[in-house]
Parts: sequence; structure tokens; C-alpha cells
Amino acid sequence: MAPWRIRATMDEIDVARRYAGHPTIFSVRLHHGGQFTKFPGRKYIKGKQNYVDLLDIDTFSIHDIDEMMEELGHIDSDETLLYYHFLRPFGDLDFGLFALGSDQDVHHLGTYVANHKVIDVYIEHGKTNLHTYSMSPNPSKVKIVEIKEPPACSKQLFLEWNDSPIEHESVPDLTEVENDSHLDKEPSLVDHIEFEMNVENEDDYDGSGHNNGSGNDEFDDDSESEDSDFFIDEDNLIHDVDVDMKDFHMNIDKDVEWVGGSSESNVPEDTQQGDLEVINTEVLLSGSSSDEANDGKRRKTIRAIHRAYENDAALVSEPFYIFQTFSSSKDFKTQVKLHSIRTRREIQLEKNDKNRVRFVCKGTIPNLATNEEEKCPWVIYCSKWKRDIDWMVKTYTKEHRCLQTRKVKACDYKFLSEHIVQVIETNPKIPIRALREQLQREYQMDISHMKTFRAKQQALNHVQGDYASQYRLLRDYVLEVQARNPDTTVKIDVESEANPTVETRTFRRIYVCIGALKRGFAVGRRDFLGLDGAFVKGPYPGQVLSAVALDGNNGIYPLAYAVVESETLNSWTWFLSNLGDDLGLGTNSNFTFMSDRQKGLLPTIATLFPCAEHRYCLRHIHDNMKKNWRGKVFKDLLWECATTSNVQHFHQAMEKLKKLNNDAYEWLKQIPPQSWARSHFTGRAHCDALTNNLCEAFNSKIEDGRDAPIINCIEFIREYIMKKIVKVDKCDNRKILVNSKSNKVNKSNRSAQLTLVY
Repeated sequence: MAPWRIRATMDEIDVARRYAGHPTIFSVRLHHGGQFTKFPGRKYIKGKQNYVDLLDIDTFSIHDIDEMMEELGHIDSDETLLYYHFLRPFGDLDFGLFALGSDQDVHHLGTYVANHKVIDVYIEHGKTNLHTYSMSPNPSKVKIVEIKEPPACSKQLFLEWNDSPIEHESVPDLTEVENDSHLDKEPSLVDHIEFEMNVENEDDYDGSGHNNGSGNDEFDDDSESEDSDFFIDEDNLIHDVDVDMKDFHMNIDKDVEWVGGSSESNVPEDTQQGDLEVINTEVLLSGSSSDEANDGKRRKTIRAIHRAYENDAALVSEPFYIFQTFSSSKDFKTQVKLHSIRTRREIQLEKNDKNRVRFVCKGTIPNLATNEEEKCPWVIYCSKWKRDIDWMVKTYTKEHRCLQTRKVKACDYKFLSEHIVQVIETNPKIPIRALREQLQREYQMDISHMKTFRAKQQALNHVQGDYASQYRLLRDYVLEVQARNPDTTVKIDVESEANPTVETRTFRRIYVCIGALKRGFAVGRRDFLGLDGAFVKGPYPGQVLSAVALDGNNGIYPLAYAVVESETLNSWTWFLSNLGDDLGLGTNSNFTFMSDRQKGLLPTIATLFPCAEHRYCLRHIHDNMKKNWRGKVFKDLLWECATTSNVQHFHQAMEKLKKLNNDAYEWLKQIPPQSWARSHFTGRAHCDALTNNLCEAFNSKIEDGRDAPIINCIEFIREYIMKKIVKVDKCDNRKILVNSKSNKVNKSNRSAQLTLVY
């Protein structure tokens, strides 16, 4: 059986990778069933295309193409006439076609195989309109035509001299043979093999390949009677290279009759004994051991490629097959575990060492007849030689007799985390319950709530980064931010270890103030700042402290932020002292701060900025009031007291509250009205805001980043500020009517935008 295979229509094979290391193996792109158009711009139209793989140029011949055409259904009778051409790589159909009809043509094709693994072969049916056969590397003088076999003889060959000039657009008609009862008038099949018949002596040739030495230009009657099937044009003999035809007859099977030769019985005895020189074939066979070794190696290589070719289809339904290779044992184990999960079989590792890995199926087999436990026959064994790199499957039994299960050990949280990374990237806040239902529906297995939770956490670590590892990279991140944003202030506060010899320190706080924000605030300065904190979730909880200003349009202008351990007197003191250094605030600064009544924040502002005005957020005051006095009446009276524009109206609103509930009046009276009532504000801030909504709005925007690791959290806030400044700059381009300070702020924002974007 021929080693080549006709590729299926939908298959795609990377021949460059498959034939790597095999310079003699190649594939053919067979164009058949069509015809060529006229020159110039020649095309092959109305044809089909098939790929033939695993051809070896050392054993390739024209007969292989005949078998291909027969398998494709183009040779259905003895009268089929075909012409073969091959296209030179990177050539066109006008000038790149060459004949493929002889061994010399095959040798010509073989010169391209080493560097080009796919050769185009074109088939013409019935007749040819090309002149490629006259352009072969060794043009033939004789055409060999296979004719129908008569009942009384074996296959014969019809030889015709080809000395007449060949037309470039057509092939000459075959000359009919006269006076021969054994031959039909029309040949049945053209054998596309051309060769030169060399004459040892142009004066004497007897037709059997032997020299008569008579010196005459004519054959005698005896020679013609011995071989009446051979015809020669006596007037057009051509001088050619001398060839000893004796050696040629040593390689001819004497038992087979052929036109132009004779069997052993027809050769005269004196010619056999006197003229022929006997060649010692044992000497030739003794020196052919290396050729046999090369042939054996070639056959082994073709078999290996053929096995991989046949197993391509198995990759769709079966993930394993014999002689399958893996780059490492880890890849092999991964594929087996994946197969175990997909088939829901309990496949376990039985042997595992440096050179061998074996998996067996431990599934349950129902056996009601006896109590004996039966083992599932599924097994796979993969190993490698000590000097080899690749692992190869040596044993594989794919039959399963066990029942499928919904609990497979290979389906652990590590496997699930690798397959839900894209889900977590799309929706990091997907509930555990919803994720668990999705996994159970996909894998048809029982997955516990804890396993789903651990898988999600590991996937989050892969997407967002590990919480602990990012603290080691925090210093490098700070240096990069300062390099990209000039005049940026970043301070890291660490806590020393109990052992002074330890070089590491424990992270405690980080403060960030972008240089562009400082310059923008200095240009369009409004002496009003909101201060607030928000919780940081995750394995290392803390607080995000922020300082937010107002721009000329009463929009929020984030100024500085910090990640601290908690809202304490120490953390607020550290944050506000750094903020004062960046903004140039001193103890006599007439600044206005807005915040809630956090215990650590009140004494800090009183200590660092004693001349500053400190307002309390009215919403937080109402939240504290609701603990004892609920209802819309108390809320309306509180807002009436806070929104009055003069002191007289303020006292009237307070009397209303006193008449409604004296305890509520006494509780509210303890809070200084300068901190929450508009009638008692100094007016230095040119802002009558009663709530700290600017900080609350900022905290709501960074909510998604507060649960991330430390670097992701800080970077999320920085990106939000950058986008916020871009929006402010767009408002300035639309020429919104604002005051002069707002114009200065927006111009500074434009410079801040150019600094932040990188």
C-alpha cells in the first residue's frame, strides 16, 4: 500500500512543522478536472483541488500520480489520456510550468522539495495545449505509449521516434503502427515517461541493443524478422553519446517480453557466452548495506509521520492516542485531569516518577451478581527515555466500564480559578451563589460554597494582583509616579519591627498629592476644603482619607488622598500636616474645613489650624439626631434652623424646636451654631454649603477601587482624578460663563491634564 494519503477536504495541516527535519518528504496540491486558458494570463479553470501528503521524493514516480488520479476517479478505462505538469515555486502559469512525464522530470521536481514542502501539480485531460513536454530538462527522442494487451501476449510498449519538430501549442498525433496484428490502430493510454535511446554506433544497430559491426547503413532481413515491432528512421540517425547496452540488459527481467528486446530463449548462444560480460552482483550487494540502513530509517520516519497523520482525527473525539508526545509530564497530567473532569470519571495517579507516569480509573462498577470488586479497564501510561526530552504515550486503553460521578477530585478550586478568570475580569463582584450555580451547570458536578469562594479569591488575585506582594512593589510604584508627575508628593509611613536587626519594615500609611493638582489649586484658590474618610475592605482593612476642594463652578476638585490604618488622632494629624505643607497652610491660615464630627479630626484641626473655621456636615448631625428623635417634623425644624440667613430667624426656629421637644432643643444647643448654622458663618469661604457632599461624591466614585490591593487602589484614585480633570477642561472649551477665578482654575486643570496623562 502506498504511504501517501489524499487529505480530507476540510483538514488543515502545517506541513512545514510536520515535515521539519525530513528534507525528502513533501505534499502535492493536485489540480485536476479543469483546463488551461490561453496565453498570456493563463489560468486553470473549472477544476478541483486536492492535497496529497506523505510523499517521498526518493521513491516518488509518475505511477504515483496515476494511482492518485485513479483514486480520484479520473481513470475509469484504458482509453483515458492525461498530461501532468508541475509549477515551479513562486512561478506563474505562463512561464513556471514544467512537464512531469519522465524520471528526469521527477528529478527536476526534486530540486525544489528541500525548501518547498507543497508542490502544485496540474492535470490536463484528453489533450494538451502547452509546450512543456518540449521544454523538459532532457527532451526525449522516443515516446512510450502503453497499448491494449492482446490475449496472447503480455503488456507491450509502443515506441515512436520523435524527431519531427514539436509545435508549441499542441502535441503531435500518435503514429499508427502498420502491418502488426498485435497492436490496435489507436493507443489506449499514454505513459508519460520520456527517455533518450542512445546508439552505440550510428552505422550498425540490430534492434536488440547489440552491435553487429557490419558497417552497413541497413538492417538485414534476419534482424527485421527477429524483431518486427521495432522501427527506425534510417535517414535521420543522430550522433549521441556512446552507451554500453550490455550493462543495460543485466538489469532487465529476462522472463518478461518487451518490444525491442527478447527473452532468454531468443538470444543466440554465442551472444550470451561471448559478448556479454557477467557482473558480480555479490560485490554490489555487499556495498549496499548503508543504502538499506537509509531505506529503513526513511521507512521508519514515514511510518511515524503517517501515525501522526492518522491520529489527527482522534484529537477531536479522543484526547489521547498511542505514540502521542508531550513536552513535559506536567502537560500530560494537566490533559489527563481535564479529561477526568470532562468525562466525570474518577481518574487517579498510580505511578509518578522522573521517567514514568501512569493513570488508572478508580470508578465504581455496578456488579449485582457477585460481591467481588471489578476494576475499570481504562489506563494510560506515558514515559520517556532518560536521554529524551519529549514524553510519549506507550499504553492507552480508552474503554470505561464504571459509572460517571458528580464528585471528581481533579475538579478542585485551583482548576476552577483558572477557568473563571474571564468571568471575574468581566464582573469582579459576581455573587458566590451565582458563580456556583454557573459552574455546576457547566461541569455537571457538585461544587461546594467554600470551593467556589476559594476559586473566586484566587481568580481575583490573578486579575488584580496579590495583596501581600503589592506591598513589596509599592516603593517602585511611588518612584514611577513621581517621575511621571513633577512636584508630586508621596510619603510612606512605616512601622519598625520589634527586632532592630530586621531590615524589613511594616507598612502603615501612604500620602499622595499630585503636583498638577497643587498648582491648579494655588491658581484658582478657594479657601474651602472637605475632609472625610472611607473604609478599605479586603484582607488588610483601613481607611482612605481625602481632601476635596471646590472649583469655580462649585464642582469637586480632589486635592490629596491617603491610605491609613484607621481614622484616629494620629492618622488625621499626619494627613493634615502633610496637606498643610503642600498647600502652604500655617497656624494663622483663615481656612474653612467641612467634615463630620469625627473624634480624631476635631482636636487635630483645632491644634494645627486654630484660626480656621470648622463646619460640621448637617446630614451627619441629622443622623445622630434620628437615634432619639425620628420623624419629618424634627428634620424640617433642623433644616429651618440651619438655613436661616440671620441670627434672629435662627432663634425663632430654635424656639419652635423647643416647643416641640425640649430634649431635642437642649441636645442641638450643645453643638456650636458657628459649625452648622448658616446665620453664624463668617463668610470668608464665600460658600454657604451645609453638607459635605463633595467628599461623599468623591468616595462613591472610588468605591470600586477601595477593595483592591494597595497599588490598584491608589492607581484607581489617580486615574479617576485624571478623568475628572479632562471633563473640567471640556467644560472650559464650551465657554461656560464662570467667574475669573474659575477661568484660572480651568487653565490650571489643562496643564494638570497634560501632566497626568501618560
